[in-house]
Amino acid sequence: MCILMATTAHPDYELILISNRDEFLARKTHATCWHNDDFILSPYDLAKTSAEKQIFGTWSGINKEGKLATILNLKIGSERDTTKSRSRGLLPFIFLSNHEANFEDWDSYKKFEGQYDGLKTTGDFNFFYGDVIKKQYKVIDSLGRTFDVLSSTCRKDLDSYMVVSNGKFYNSSGIPEQAWKKVKVARDSLEKLVLENIGSDEEVIISSCFQLASKSSLPSTISNSDFSQMLVDPNVTMNTIYVPPLRRPPGDDLGASIPDGDYYGTRSQIVLLVSKDSTKVTFVERILYSSDEDVRQYSVNAPKEEKRFKFKL
Repeated sequence: MCILMATTAHPDYELILISNRDEFLARKTHATCWHNDDFILSPYDLAKTSAEKQIFGTWSGINKEGKLATILNLKIGSERDTTKSRSRGLLPFIFLSNHEANFEDWDSYKKFEGQYDGLKTTGDFNFFYGDVIKKQYKVIDSLGRTFDVLSSTCRKDLDSYMVVSNGKFYNSSGIPEQAWKKVKVARDSLEKLVLENIGSDEEVIISSCFQLASKSSLPSTISNSDFSQMLVDPNVTMNTIYVPPLRRPPGDDLGASIPDGDYYGTRSQIVLLVSKDSTKVTFVERILYSSDEDVRQYSVNAPKEEKRFKFKL
């Protein structure tokens, strides 16, 4: 179950964003790169059956005009709604691919639906998106709700931190009691990260962000080799920020749109930093695993690959 953490509380940054993508390790993806005529910076999914390396959607990215977006699955119930067949990954792609878009034309569920007629038939989602230049951010979900987040118009102690996962109990005014354990842990840890890194240089902050993204709530007595033998347990995925590679129960697709392979867990981590004046962006993706075989060779402490980009808006 993916998680997104974001804050505007650090005095040197307009935005610090940390994202874990929990997915089947064998899901066909492309590492972060510039695409769409070098307008969008993001990783992206590839069509499983396509012979060509065509883009099939993305889960987190930013464009050269300072628009950013991250999509997460929304877990509503155990039964999949077969009427919602469109890829969630298209939402960030649709939003980020628009040149000279006015954010005010997209800043609610209803307005987004006016721009993209596939919203109601998209798989259940939580979607964070915004404009770092205008300093405006929203969360919409497939229940039709819109939340104003990270905005200076709300209470600062609550507003400057945001954590979104796959549960439906999102609340822009705080962390509700029904929220998953990982969400509560992430909110407290994110605030601690900011307070402990006032005045730190960027490399220290990036390292701290990845440490948070790799935070595990599983018993320390369990070894890495034990993780890969565990079957996927919803309690594990809802309780720990970093989800180690877990075996899929035989015949269970875990509700994924494209189940692929035997292992499920955190396969990619993204840290995005935007300078306080919204002119400089640092985007780092750590790819932990990209196949089932990678479980034997790589780990959260020894990722398979890192992609790093710096650019000016």
